Amino acid sequence: MRRNILLSFAAHVLALIVTLIVFAMGSHAVFLGLAIVAALLTYAACGYACLRPLNNAITSLLSVSFVSLIGLMIGLYGLIFPSPMGFNWMIFLGYHLYVFGLFQALQFDPGPPYTIWFFITPSLFLWLGLQLRLRRKGRSN
Repeated sequence: MRRNILLSFAAHVLALIVTLIVFAMGSHAVFLGLAIVAALLTYAACGYACLRPLNNAITSLLSVSFVSLIGLMIGLYGLIFPSPMGFNWMIFLGYHLYVFGLFQALQFDPGPPYTIWFFITPSLFLWLGLQLRLRRKGRSN
């Protein structure tokens, strides 16, 4: 379980780096959409290639949920203790950089009521990649 937790954090950092690289290409809506897709595919690919399946789906989900738990704690901190210039919320958007790109591409306000729900995205896509690995492994037997 500890191995999956550490690799989940590494996958999150990798997804942030991929998002930054795509953001550096430009701020056109196409690049912003590409950044979102690249981040989500990075999570799923890392879940598929790097994580080990555990005893059952719930245990596997728990092993990748710490990335999202930290995102939730950052988001709750930003909601409970708002700063005058919104700096606390910018920390959350930095932790989930692809969300910022999504809202910028759609011309939405990336405020707390709209973006707090994206804290679950990293764990969900890591878990989906892990489940895809299990399904493919089950078919090959």
